[in-house]
Amino acid sequence: MTCTQGDAVASRPAPRRGGGPMGCRAALRGIGALAAAAMLLAGCAAPRPIPAEGGGAALSRVGRFALRIDEPGGKQNAVQGGFAWRDDGRKLVLDLVSPLGATLARVEAGPGQALLRESNGKETRADNPDALVAIVLGKPIPVEGLRDWLRGELAKQPPAEVAERDAGGRPLAFEQGGWRVRARDYDTAGPTRLQMARTEPTGEDVDLRLVIDPE
Repeated sequence: MTCTQGDAVASRPAPRRGGGPMGCRAALRGIGALAAAAMLLAGCAAPRPIPAEGGGAALSRVGRFALRIDEPGGKQNAVQGGFAWRDDGRKLVLDLVSPLGATLARVEAGPGQALLRESNGKETRADNPDALVAIVLGKPIPVEGLRDWLRGELAKQPPAEVAERDAGGRPLAFEQGGWRVRARDYDTAGPTRLQMARTEPTGEDVDLRLVIDPE
C-alpha cells in the first residue's frame, strides 16, 4: 500500500489554519478503527534517520506509530504518523512526522530538561519529554520509558512486573509505570514491534503501537 493524501485525510477533519498545538494535532488526528491504523503502519514510509552528533554509540530507530484513544462513551480517536529516534543515553532527539511525511515537531531531551520545536517555529520547554509529545499527539506517551524499552530493557524505576521473557531473557510482556507493554520481533538493537496500553483515570483506554524498521 502507498500512502496518498486521500488515505491520510479520509477519516479526519480538515486541519485548522495557523500553527500552535491545535494545528499540529489537527494535522495528525483522525477518527477510525484500529484497522485503519494498521494499514498506515504497514504502508506509510518512515522518516529518514536523525544524523549523528559527534562520536559515540547511540540507538537510532525509524518507524511508524498509531495511537488510539477509546473514550468511555464509545468514541474513538486515532493519530498516525512516522517517527525518527536517536538516543545516546544522555541526549534524545525525536522527530514526529505526518502520514504524508511532513515534519510536525522535534523533541530534544537531556538530563532534567526537554525542548519541543514545532513546525511553525514555536518552542516549548518542560522537565521531561512526555508532556511535550502530548502537545503534538493530544495524549502523553511514555517517551522516558521508551528510552529503555526500545533497547529491549526495563527502566530502572518504577519497578516492572514481567509476565514473559524470551529464551535470551529479553522482556516480551510486562507492566511498568502504568503501561502494559508487549515487545516482539527483536533484531540486534531491540524489539521492532511494541504495543503499549493503559487506562487513564478519566476512563479512556489508550493504545500505542510502534512498527520499527529492522536493522
